[in-house]
Amino acid sequence: MVKLHLGDAAPKISAESVNKGKLELGDYLGSNVLLVFGRYFGCPVCQVDFESLVEIAETYPEVKVVYFTQSSPENVREYLGDRDVGFPVVTVLNENGKYKVYHDFGVGNFGLGTGIKLLRRAQEAKKAGVLHGDYEGRETQSPADFVLDEEGKIIRAHVGVFEVDALKAFLSNL
Repeated sequence: MVKLHLGDAAPKISAESVNKGKLELGDYLGSNVLLVFGRYFGCPVCQVDFESLVEIAETYPEVKVVYFTQSSPENVREYLGDRDVGFPVVTVLNENGKYKVYHDFGVGNFGLGTGIKLLRRAQEAKKAGVLHGDYEGRETQSPADFVLDEEGKIIRAHVGVFEVDALKAFLSNL
């Protein structure tokens, strides 16, 4: 697994999204890009985080957003329903024991600290009425987000629980 650092060029991505067709990360050169790595749509924390991401995408329309998930295309379509979110949602399936795009960005299993935060966030989601759905992918997969500059270089790299306020503060300064 590659460990990426600030200033590194983002790995090339070519994938078929569930909702927006073919994705070529190189097509986004000239724009800031937010790449978010979730776990799966049955995860209540991921559901809450995805809804926050939809709000972020609407608040910062100049930033291109791409969401990666380990959910099946069918479960992504079911979760999205009739909604037309403004960014591609890409299913990353297990290939020979790894999830390639996650692997390429150095996003592996979460550690104890992230696990504890995820459990706390899951309890909050449950209190808010967000229920757990189907289990998919790797249950110990860490979430992550990366922001790329106009040249495709990494200017923010965060592996761990999705931190909405910190991300919004960062995007406000672009």
